[in-house]
Amino acid sequence: MKKYDAVILAGGVNSGELRKVAPFENEALIIIGSSPMICYVQKALKETSCVGDVVISCPGDSIRQIFNEEDKLVFVNSGEDAMESFANAVSFTKTDKVLVLPADIPFITPEAISDFVASCEEYEADVYYPLVSREVNEARFPGVKRTYVKLRQGVFTGGNLFMVRAEAIIKVLDMGKKLVANRKHPLSIVRLFGTDLVFKYITGKLSLPDVEKRFEDVLGIKGKAIISQYAEVGVDVDKPSDLKLAEEVLGRREG
Repeated sequence: MKKYDAVILAGGVNSGELRKVAPFENEALIIIGSSPMICYVQKALKETSCVGDVVISCPGDSIRQIFNEEDKLVFVNSGEDAMESFANAVSFTKTDKVLVLPADIPFITPEAISDFVASCEEYEADVYYPLVSREVNEARFPGVKRTYVKLRQGVFTGGNLFMVRAEAIIKVLDMGKKLVANRKHPLSIVRLFGTDLVFKYITGKLSLPDVEKRFEDVLGIKGKAIISQYAEVGVDVDKPSDLKLAEEVLGRREG
């Protein structure tokens, strides 16, 4: 496999119910086991052979102080949202395609990242997005609460690990912001791409090729869904039950 630079988006403000049980201003700083959540993501990238330089987009100095010079990280200021944060960071990357991860996926592993990259390399596209089936998710993390979408190929939840051609994504930042804003609402996302897709979605006839074709027709860039066998790419920590799961699973891993 080739090497790809990576961007960690660490600008997420900790709010809502999660803030009540983990009173940190930034989600990336929430302690799981003995480490801030972002450290699990950085460690997984560091141990993945196909990952090159790592850029962290974050506010202020609180996250920068966690790491040292030996980690060989590049830090940039985060933007108003995830897409702006990515745009700020991507100018510091050197590879044509870049891995993008949020700081709130502490379950991620080098194996899951390598598998995703290997699958991406089988196709030529501008954006690669992972999907995890309900069966795979439930087998690895029984009872975990996720947003699922029913497609012809099965029932899936979206992942939180992406590969993108940076030059292409910069051209469609506005639509990217809408997709990110509606990421927890599948029907709202489908509406962005036309009423005919809404009908197919409601009737259970929407397929991955339908979505990929319309994505390219509307945005002018090619997208490819990657079905992953690793639930670790899909489960993030954005509510108390997720944090409890992370403390249980990652506590055992550290022990």
